[in-house]
Amino acid sequence: MAQSYGNEITTPAATQFVSAQCLGAENVSRRRQAIYDVADRIVGESVITPPIYIEDVITQMRAAPALSLSQRYQRLKKASQLYKKASLAGLSPAMYSDLVMKVTGLSQTVVSQSLENIADGLTHMRDILQAATPAGAVWMSSSPAFTTGCSLFSRRGDVVSVITAGNGPGVHGLWPQAIAMGYRTLVRPSTREPFTAQRLVCALTEAGLENYVALIPTDYKGAETLIARSDFSIVYGGPKIAARYGNNPRVLVQGPGRSKMVIGKDVCHDETVAVAADSVLSLGGAACVATSAILVEEDAKGFAKRLRQVLATRSQQRALPLARKQEAEAYEKLLQLDDIPWRYERNTSEGVLLKPHVALVESAACQSVQRELPFPCVTIAPFNAQDGCKALSGSLVVTVLSRQKKLINKVMEDATIANVYVGSIPTTWMDYRVPHDGYLADFLMCNRGVKIETGFFYGDDF
Repeated sequence: MAQSYGNEITTPAATQFVSAQCLGAENVSRRRQAIYDVADRIVGESVITPPIYIEDVITQMRAAPALSLSQRYQRLKKASQLYKKASLAGLSPAMYSDLVMKVTGLSQTVVSQSLENIADGLTHMRDILQAATPAGAVWMSSSPAFTTGCSLFSRRGDVVSVITAGNGPGVHGLWPQAIAMGYRTLVRPSTREPFTAQRLVCALTEAGLENYVALIPTDYKGAETLIARSDFSIVYGGPKIAARYGNNPRVLVQGPGRSKMVIGKDVCHDETVAVAADSVLSLGGAACVATSAILVEEDAKGFAKRLRQVLATRSQQRALPLARKQEAEAYEKLLQLDDIPWRYERNTSEGVLLKPHVALVESAACQSVQRELPFPCVTIAPFNAQDGCKALSGSLVVTVLSRQKKLINKVMEDATIANVYVGSIPTTWMDYRVPHDGYLADFLMCNRGVKIETGFFYGDDF
């Protein structure tokens, strides 16, 4: 049965409607907000759920019946097929992809690949969690290891909230892992792109995981309620979000990415520029793993010139991202002091085309080396291993294109860099068995010593 909270109508009816969903019920709050595409057309409408509803939902989900680990795996695998192939929330996969393209400005290739990747993650959830499990730990309470003593990999809480981003659908590949771990997971979708969260929650609900997932479209006040009332939270955002929640042990901040490449003096620029271009352009340049800075040991100016040429050529072969006009104007203002200022070229009926931008600066210490924008925008700086490695600290990904052992070791030794790749590997490379900014289980799980004498109760699967 649908529930109703609030009495304010803020936008007219629109094409796709995003409601709150919890425990198989739908929230039809009358307080709404419009969803725009990159051409400033209204393409949808989302409810704004109030804090009172959110608090009620969290209480209900804590008390809802539980499933075993094996049951959760089975239903996640079923959700994978639904997410990939079924019509959900009134949208076929093709209709969903088209709508996401309209609101994010990303190409069909990027959106379609994200749909495949998220479905694959649901299918391989057992492998993902196994990769994140310490070698001496077990999940199942029926394991024979309990009689000799072992570590039980255990949840640190019961409820996790997810405050998502809207730069692309790929961010939704992570949080379903929390459901596999047994967390009741409440997802606040981005106001820009709520359709991936909606589709995924619908798939999980239809697969029988309605007690484990809720869709909570809400405003900033509602998001704060989610964070305050949940045991743990995963929050996506930039520097301001990191500054606000970075010291909160119950909040895992995802972003900013600031993925970088280092071009060593021992490699040929003609060979490395292609990898650099792929890293800048991949995923529309909007993802946190897209390269936003490249540090070059020799002839940074020459490398910048080569990269501009390659990006200009490849931009004609790839679909570039689109944005709303006001966003493009903001980027233009931000980049006006670069050595070659960025200008948006044209405002089409489908949005503003965001062409690639390459900035050249005099030092790796320049502030723009840490700049990250949601389109193919990269800063080139000269690099030396003695003091330039400081600019790499805190990066999500660093690709080192060099065979110099001292340089590679120095990068490897910086534990603040989440992922390090050596060789012709784009910063956008990912594999579901490899941690992305650590394993989510590192944050949500813990090891507990357990030993049970033979013949005594083992308990249920967790």
